[in-house]
Amino acid sequence: MKKIFKISLLAIIALGTLVTSCKKDETLNADLSALDRSVIINTALDNWLDANYLTPYNIQVKYRWDAYEDDLSKDLVPPKESQVQPTMEAVRDIWIKPYEAVGGATFMKINTPKQFYLVGSPSYNDDGTITLGTAEGGKKITLFVINNFTKSNAANTQEMMHVIHHEFTHILNQKIAYDPAFKLVTPNGYTGNWNLISTATARSTGFITAYAQASPIEDFAEMTSIMLTQGKYKYDAIVNALATSPKALLRQKEQYVVTYFKAAWNIDFYALQTQVSTALDNNASALNTVLGIGKAYTSFASTPLTTNALTPQSADFLTQWNTSKTALAAQGYTLASYSFLFGLGTVTTVRYTFTSGANTYNGDADYNLTTDANGVSKFTLISPQPTGTTYGNYGVIKTATTAVTNYIINNTFKIDYAVTNPLGTKGLAGAIGTFYKSTDATSYMIGTLN
Repeated sequence: MKKIFKISLLAIIALGTLVTSCKKDETLNADLSALDRSVIINTALDNWLDANYLTPYNIQVKYRWDAYEDDLSKDLVPPKESQVQPTMEAVRDIWIKPYEAVGGATFMKINTPKQFYLVGSPSYNDDGTITLGTAEGGKKITLFVINNFTKSNAANTQEMMHVIHHEFTHILNQKIAYDPAFKLVTPNGYTGNWNLISTATARSTGFITAYAQASPIEDFAEMTSIMLTQGKYKYDAIVNALATSPKALLRQKEQYVVTYFKAAWNIDFYALQTQVSTALDNNASALNTVLGIGKAYTSFASTPLTTNALTPQSADFLTQWNTSKTALAAQGYTLASYSFLFGLGTVTTVRYTFTSGANTYNGDADYNLTTDANGVSKFTLISPQPTGTTYGNYGVIKTATTAVTNYIINNTFKIDYAVTNPLGTKGLAGAIGTFYKSTDATSYMIGTLN
């Protein structure tokens, strides 16, 4: 049985009359701003962005989601608010400040894009590549992958700054074009299939990255951004490792970049490179906090008797090393090197590498490497020790290596990057680390971090 409800027109009119007759003039206190997305109430984050970007540089940093700011065909994710300030701190310190230091206080006020739009996720392309950033008409930079950014991770920060410096190069080129002769250095190497080319192959043909092969415009931006974010030491190492022909091609491109910045913007490019490297180093975390699995470094390696300008050994440690080397030679072995292998938590393996004829052996002992509130670190032997071949090998050389072992366990250390560490490499593979004796900075262990 269906019930049909009918309300007569007369009843509706009567109800309307009743409502009208009962109307009172009252002020509603409802806050409707929450329903109006055009009304934004500033948060502490907004105030920070205004103070660091909008007020000094007239740059709007937009992080609240707006689908119309980007490609509607892409599945994108907004940034986490907690990621915004760390990201923009890095952008300020490693992009804006270096340019200000070299180009003058007004350079960035005049030439920066007027909007940053932040996206949490990558922007995936149909060809399988990922877009990390875009520059539009000299007015806007879009940064992707914000949710994966970790400011304390040096490699992560370097990659983010690579994107920023790349996109800003496009903006500068849109204002003043680079020498068109640049594209004639490697005219036949540009290809739409750059994503199928390895970095090694690209470099062997005179391109600093595979993406540089996309077009002369991208080539120029990649040359600029790689030189700035890799720094002189790492960039020179990349180029000098190449064969004569690609090395010459990259040096030729480098000169075009250097000349462009001086002629177009009166900027000393190498001075800018130094400023960026210094800023990257200043951003790096304290060395003792980035040792271990899942962190920047899992090993420290040293060959004390094979020294160079980057790893000068201390006289005190060399005395202990040579004492142990002599003692081990009496057993028919040659003490070659030592290393620290940083594991989970505080566990650290001290490894001695020694040889006999054509045979190479490792002798391991495990320690807890702890650091107190004052940044003083100490090795404490773990008992019992693990078993296995390398731990058994240590038993063979334990007595002979007493001098070095006592140096390690009987002292406390300040762990830091070496004064010889190349600029711009803190937190990155190949940096030089030092375990300074806490009571005597002239006595130390020095080696390469990876």
